[in-house]
Amino acid sequence: MIKYIKITASSNFGNMFSVLIASALLPFLPMMSLHLIVLNLIYDLSCTAIPWDNVDKEFLVKPRNWDASSIGSFMIWLGPTSSIFDWITYIFMYFIFCPLFISNGILFNDLSTVYQGSELLKIQAEYIALFQTGWFVESMWSQTFVIHMIRTSKIPFIQSFASLPVTLLTFIGIIVLTIIPFSPLGTILGFIALPFSYFIYLIPCIILYMLLATSIKKAYIRHYGKLL
Repeated sequence: MIKYIKITASSNFGNMFSVLIASALLPFLPMMSLHLIVLNLIYDLSCTAIPWDNVDKEFLVKPRNWDASSIGSFMIWLGPTSSIFDWITYIFMYFIFCPLFISNGILFNDLSTVYQGSELLKIQAEYIALFQTGWFVESMWSQTFVIHMIRTSKIPFIQSFASLPVTLLTFIGIIVLTIIPFSPLGTILGFIALPFSYFIYLIPCIILYMLLATSIKKAYIRHYGKLL
């Protein structure tokens, strides 16, 4: 229960923080409400396996008391970590990726100086769709991997391994959500297929995110004496 609440609270806080900043700075919504619903639905389904997760032996040495006051500090420490990489993705998608693949190097705010009428509307729609698709996929990858980062005070995948149900559901969630933009469902949701080169950006981004999350986690443990 402690794992689920802290993981979900920090993840949702980070996502909403990212949306808030993006809504203030971008000329369009970074993700539609329907996209957020689908994203959170698949993510929450991945989290349903947490009750069957492995627990580190040292965590079972003594009974754990429920401390609701620690949720706030946990959110503030771990939540914005994902937001940093969300903002990096915003910058990458808006200034580099979308102009490169959609508008011949022209930024969204400058499209009206080059395109007119129906062509302008088409280019704007494709620009927004590619941006939203990129952040949709990045959000699921970062949200899901953070489950493995926060579920243990140790280094995940090296010193501590999640149970088979957690591992299977989280990776299935990533695969399903990554496939959605390439499927008819993705078209219905307003997504477009991502070029392969997007994943050349995404994988190093997630690796850096995991390294930063591990560093923040260690700092949190040093400060509060425990993780969960």
